[in-house]
Amino acid sequence: MVKEMESYRSFDMTCLLSKEYIEIFETGEFFDTEILVGENSNTKTFRLHSLILKVRSPYFRIALSNNWKKVENNIIKFKKPNISVKVFEILIKYMYSGKLDLENDVKTNIAILIAADELCLNELCIYIEEYLLKNEELLKQNLILIQDITSKFTQFKKLTQFYNKQDDSLIFQANDFTSIKQEVLLDIISKQHKLGLKPVEFWDKIKDWAIVQSSGLTSDTTKKSDINIKLFKTLIQPFISFINFKKISKIEFFRKVKPYKYAFDDKFYIEIMEYYCFDNIQLVNYIDSQMINLKEASFIANWISIMKQQKNDITYDFNLLVRGSRDGFSEKTFHEFCDNKGPTITIVRVKNSNEILGGFNPCNWISEIGYNSVEESFIFSLDRNNLEKSIFSKVIDNENAIYNSAKYGPCFGGGGISSDFELFYKEKQGQCIKESYEKAIRQDEEYFKVDDYEVFQVIIYSS
Repeated sequence: MVKEMESYRSFDMTCLLSKEYIEIFETGEFFDTEILVGENSNTKTFRLHSLILKVRSPYFRIALSNNWKKVENNIIKFKKPNISVKVFEILIKYMYSGKLDLENDVKTNIAILIAADELCLNELCIYIEEYLLKNEELLKQNLILIQDITSKFTQFKKLTQFYNKQDDSLIFQANDFTSIKQEVLLDIISKQHKLGLKPVEFWDKIKDWAIVQSSGLTSDTTKKSDINIKLFKTLIQPFISFINFKKISKIEFFRKVKPYKYAFDDKFYIEIMEYYCFDNIQLVNYIDSQMINLKEASFIANWISIMKQQKNDITYDFNLLVRGSRDGFSEKTFHEFCDNKGPTITIVRVKNSNEILGGFNPCNWISEIGYNSVEESFIFSLDRNNLEKSIFSKVIDNENAIYNSAKYGPCFGGGGISSDFELFYKEKQGQCIKESYEKAIRQDEEYFKVDDYEVFQVIIYSS
C-alpha cells in the first residue's frame, strides 16, 4: 500500500505539457513575439512566446534581450530571412515540444543542422549529425553538399571526418555533382589526375556541370539558345587540358563533343580534336593523282569522315573523274566529266607556287543554276610540309554552301558576287574570297592561275 502511494507521488506529465505548448504555438494564444521568416515570396510570420524562445535557445536569449529587441504595440518584432519557413517551423516545434521531425531529404536535414547551429541548439546538432551518418550511402549521393558544408562549418566535426575519408573520385558519382563550385572541382582534378573515369566520361561530367552552371537547366540540352554560350565556354575551358580527346572514339566524339564545339578554341578543335582523334582512316589501294600522295589523300578522307560523322569501320576510294592537264580546264569539260557523280573532292595546284587548294561537295554537281544547301561541305588549303598546319574550313552558311552553274567550274560558297573557292569563271583561273565558310583558305583575293586540277569521285566502303 505504501509503495502504491509512493508511485502516485511522482508522475510524468511531459507529454501533456508538450501537447499544451504545441497548442499555444499553433493558435498563437498569448503570443508576445512576431518573427518574420524567409525571404522574397516565401515568407511567413510566426506568432511566438519570448519566454519559451529564450529558455530553449541561447541565441534568442540574446536576440530578444532588452538591448536588441524591437517592440511595436507591446509585440516584439524580429526578422530571420536566412532560414526557410519549412526549416524554422521544424525547429520551433522542437523548441515547443521537444520532438524533432527530420526529413528523408539530406538537403533539408543539412539546412536544419545549420539553422540549429545558428540558434545554438547544440544537443540537437549532435543528434542530427549522428542521424545523418547512419546512412552513409545517402551522404555519398549528396557529396557535393557535404563538401560545401564541411568547408564552411568546421564545427560539424563528424561530417568533416566522414568527407575527408571519401575518395575524390566519388564526387563524379554524386547526384548533386553539377552543383560543385568550379574552383573546388578544378582543385580536385589538378591534384589527382586519375579519377577512375574514361576521357569521354570525364567530358560528359564536365559538360553536364557547365550546362547546369551556365543555364540553370538540366544537363540534357544541347540547344545554344538555352545556354549562356560565353559563360559555358569560360566554365569549361580550364578543364580541357585534363581531357585526352585522342582516346575518345569517333562515334562518341560526334555524338557527345561536337555539339559543343563552340566551347573550344578553333585551333585546338581543328588541329587536335578533328585530326588526332581520326587519323586512322585509310584509302583503299591507291590514288591516281599527280598532285597529292596517299598520306595527303588519307588526311582529306579524315575530314570527310568528320563532316559526315561516319563510323570507324569505313574506307574510301578516290576515283579520278577529270584532270585539267589531260582533259582540259574549261567549265564545260568539268560538267561533262563530273555532273551527277555524287560526292566529289576537287584538288587545285596554284601556278608558280606550292599551294594546294580544294573542296568537298557531298552532293551532285549539276549544270542548272542554283545553290545547294548542305551541312557537310568544306574547303581547304593543304600544307604539304606540315599537314597539321593545313587550313580546314567548314561551311557556316549552309544555304549557300555549293553553287551550280554551267558558266562555272566547281564553286563553293557565295550568296553575293564572290565565292569562297571557285574555278574557271575566267579561263584556267580561280579565286577565293571568304563568304560562306568559316575560314579563308587564301589571303590573296585576286584571281590566281591554275597549274592543274583534279576532281575525284568519293566512294565510301563500309565493312
